[in-house]
Amino acid sequence: MSKKSPWHSIKQPVHHNNTNCNTGNNIEKEYYREGTGGKPLCQECAKLNSRGR
Repeated sequence: MSKKSPWHSIKQPVHHNNTNCNTGNNIEKEYYREGTGGKPLCQECAKLNSRGR
């Protein structure tokens, strides 16, 4: 599992914490922010985390 400190996009309603998440990896640099932003975890990250990826 490739987890790291959470990050989010100011344009998305979720945060990410898995480096294998396609959605999380496609955040444009100007919208990228560190932390959760008070947002729930992305479903793609949650699935990857539960599968140990």
